[in-house]
Amino acid sequence: MSPRKLALTVFFTSVIINAALGIFALFAGDFDELQGKILLTSLSVSAASVLSLAMFPAKERGLLGPVPTVGVALSVLGFGLLVGLVWTEFREETLGRLSGSVLTFAVSAGYASLITLAVVQPKFFNVVRSAYVLVSVLSVLIAGSIWLEPGGDFMLRVMGVLSILLAAATVSIPVLHRLNRDAFSSAGRIPVARQPERCVRCGATEISTIDGNTYSCGACQTRFHAEILL
Repeated sequence: MSPRKLALTVFFTSVIINAALGIFALFAGDFDELQGKILLTSLSVSAASVLSLAMFPAKERGLLGPVPTVGVALSVLGFGLLVGLVWTEFREETLGRLSGSVLTFAVSAGYASLITLAVVQPKFFNVVRSAYVLVSVLSVLIAGSIWLEPGGDFMLRVMGVLSILLAAATVSIPVLHRLNRDAFSSAGRIPVARQPERCVRCGATEISTIDGNTYSCGACQTRFHAEILL
């Protein structure tokens, strides 16, 4: 079973468990402590699966080097620590801080893995790069604050500024991706008479045609149309 299929299987299994527990609560009344722990455990498994699945496209296409792979590992580890925290009734302060730190970096890796899928014009690359830098710095500051607990509000103000800038970049990237697609679609095109020799994303030569107009890369699974602009 591939990692993607495993993550999907775990996700849907945890969804079924969550649904079953919710239905049971409607008929049996309030959860007791054990049922609550089981529900939180199942929700943590679901969250770990979703976060991991978000990083698989970048991982399978070989984007961002080891970041998606490390992110998947951190998501599994982070939510695993969270499950341990649930079953110790949130009494382990060190375990809580470790869980928070690991999950912070896991979410950052997931964010980077998602925005790297955007295809923008070269003149807008700096917007994506700035998002990488902002999320990296912000994750380090959040993890540092979890462990050091700095006094005053200066650190909170800094993280607030970084969060605002990151939100601005996050909103801009999908728009730039869409504008790039619209600009390409509006241009005149002539279909290529012969099959492309290399993948437009990874450069692999394992190219096959799907319907004569759409091509698929056997290495990174990218699908694309090959055309010549007028």
